[in-house]
Amino acid sequence: MAHEVNRLFRYIGHLPSLLNIAPNMAIIEALLEFWDPRGSVFRFGECELTLTLEEIEGLLQMPGKGSPMVYPTNGTREQFCKFLGLGRASMNQHPDAKSCPLEFLYERFGRRDSYDQHRDDFFISKEEWEGKRVQVFGLALTSLLLFPQKHGKVTFSTINMMQSVFLGIKEKTPTLVPIIIADIFTAVTECQKKRGFFYASNLVLQMWAMEHLSKRALNPLGSCLPTANWVESHRERVSRYYRIASPSLFIQEFNALTSDKIQWVLDWTKVRDPAFKTTQFDFIPLASTSGLIVYIPQRVMRQFGYPQRVPTIREMGSIELNTVTECRTMVLEGWGNLCSLDNLHLDQVNKVEPRVILEYNEWIKSMIEQGRERTPLIAVSLEEQNGKLRKELEDRQLQIMVADQALEDARSQLRKEAKKTEKLEKGIECI
Repeated sequence: MAHEVNRLFRYIGHLPSLLNIAPNMAIIEALLEFWDPRGSVFRFGECELTLTLEEIEGLLQMPGKGSPMVYPTNGTREQFCKFLGLGRASMNQHPDAKSCPLEFLYERFGRRDSYDQHRDDFFISKEEWEGKRVQVFGLALTSLLLFPQKHGKVTFSTINMMQSVFLGIKEKTPTLVPIIIADIFTAVTECQKKRGFFYASNLVLQMWAMEHLSKRALNPLGSCLPTANWVESHRERVSRYYRIASPSLFIQEFNALTSDKIQWVLDWTKVRDPAFKTTQFDFIPLASTSGLIVYIPQRVMRQFGYPQRVPTIREMGSIELNTVTECRTMVLEGWGNLCSLDNLHLDQVNKVEPRVILEYNEWIKSMIEQGRERTPLIAVSLEEQNGKLRKELEDRQLQIMVADQALEDARSQLRKEAKKTEKLEKGIECI
């Protein structure tokens, strides 16, 4: 589907390129030790970093600020079938109320002859089905790479989001970037407490962290290259970090980080008029697939090259509202009213060594002292953590083995079909 995949760019940017990124579990585990959920930041000594809207938008080249926001609402099995043009009876063999296997979608959309092979499963024409193939591929990528589930299936819960992405909101392609960041923040917080499955894009998080660890000269064109595939070139910039397979070695790297060792501004980060707050709040509320989170970019002004000053809002806990309507209103209004801070100008930007205001140094030291006085969030022993990680790795390896076997079976079947076709053609020639 190489040609069709190009049509996905306007919707999900370079997300398909994540398929070429090898997961590194070690850096994710190490990052958990440095996460401060109260400020939604990773703190390395006196340096704070966090994923920003502008960084993820530029990395994946997805629609971002200025685009309508997709608000995450759970979809159903019925909505899933309707959007894909599948009859309800088509999924009777998969009674799961929350998801369907990737193989099911591949059999009905992955091959050129899938429509003819499963004609009775569809209520749409073949021409409509041709258009759905691209959308199904985008749905599968998004579900597995951005909003993964432990069972490795494509969930029905993402269908409303993807329907909004492909059909548009107010005739514009909306953005998934806020949900990606919100889900990562939520997953890091939950895993820090329980060491469970990482229900977010571990690949985006690991790429983001490795890029900030790799001090280098900035590309002079940077974000002026609107279609540059920074995901494809990622491995070249950070190759040494893919050779580290131990969380303890990454922890050593993080403990040794100082301001001069950090790549504060990434090549693709848009530093012109970044979003630091909303007109209503000094923070930006974002909705994850499981709740609301607080995003405080004022804590990381250096990631835009601006002088780092004491944020007007220090930290917050989780946002708790009474109804879904209140949550939705707060998030959508905030997204529609993003703004920068007062008295910030481009001539203050230093992408190589962003300046720090003197008062900030005293403030961050006080924050570190307060953190030491608090009760540690992690109460799980290292042995238990390693045991869970080993189990998850074994499960992942088993899934890969099953997938490899299924692929080999499919290839074998294709070879058999090819031989049958060859015999039939020879028979026709003889006749």
